[in-house]
Amino acid sequence: MVTDTAISLRAGARIQPDAERWLEALPAPVIGVDAGERIRFVNAEAADLLAGVGRGLLGRRLEEIFGSDAPVLLLARRALANGAGVAEADVALVGPGFALGRATVAAGPVGENGYIALVLTRATRARQAPPNVNAAARTLAHEVRNPLAGIRAAAQLIGRNDDPDSAALAKLICDEVDRIRRLTDRIDPLDSLEPPRFERFNVHEALDRVRRLIGSSAPDVMIRERYDPSLPHVRGDLDQLIQAFLNVAKNAAEAVAGQSDGEIAFLTAYRPGVRIRSAASGAARAQLEVQIVDNGPGLHPDIADRLFEPFASAKSGGMGLGLTVSADIIARHDGRIEVESAPGRTAFKILLPIDTEDAP
Repeated sequence: MVTDTAISLRAGARIQPDAERWLEALPAPVIGVDAGERIRFVNAEAADLLAGVGRGLLGRRLEEIFGSDAPVLLLARRALANGAGVAEADVALVGPGFALGRATVAAGPVGENGYIALVLTRATRARQAPPNVNAAARTLAHEVRNPLAGIRAAAQLIGRNDDPDSAALAKLICDEVDRIRRLTDRIDPLDSLEPPRFERFNVHEALDRVRRLIGSSAPDVMIRERYDPSLPHVRGDLDQLIQAFLNVAKNAAEAVAGQSDGEIAFLTAYRPGVRIRSAASGAARAQLEVQIVDNGPGLHPDIADRLFEPFASAKSGGMGLGLTVSADIIARHDGRIEVESAPGRTAFKILLPIDTEDAP
């Protein structure tokens, strides 16, 4: 949530007031950290960025916020140990239960007694994948395309039956095949997946597609909806957002598989009091919220702290890429994804900026 002034803890800080004013004015998130790795200062940009991470940032250790192996923490430790500035590009801003995209992070000493400042510059365009990743992506796209034509042809044959239910299912299969084909067609040899192709639409359009897909693949799972009918539009890539929501919903369906009372809920709401500044040069934007909630056993403790990292999976044979892809897609839309989990309830919360035409 946007704050009018920076948050600071002057009594415990080791920084001169003029330096603090300079940090407050920077058009990028800034986190001040003392020699004990405790947060002593956050400017307005950083307060916006970390609004959903938890309350009471000041006085907490970086490790509590980002996790023990977080790139941000390791970079801060290098700066503290060397007493000199360090920087790293394409750093994942992830921690227990949240993923905020990627940024260039610079850390350097300011003030006295080991006080350092972390400056986070959010990426403004999709990063270029290394050549071996592009080759793997092209190979995967080719292998995915091969069976699509056959699947679509079979679905069309099924759709010619007089049974309305079969015809509806066949159309769903054809629509999903077409969506996957569009996604694979957009894997560029030089830059992996293209940036989102933005259009204006109601997010319920994406969620309705996801609901039908999950309902077809997990018919024993109860699916509930609680939508805000007056929800403003978003501007985004419909295919990519369907994929982001679908990855989360598939995890939820797998979590409740085998439960006699297994249930998934799709919820939406407009958050008029929440405004997030997504980029250093951007204006704070009002948000809508999508929640996907299940009543399964909760996240496995082995992956709870690295849920959005690649290859983090507790499932046998799982690759652990679904939530990584979801987090990347949401970040490309200037949104954020967070999760709260306990036995009996796991809730993924996705915030997306509303379209400026609907903004108050």
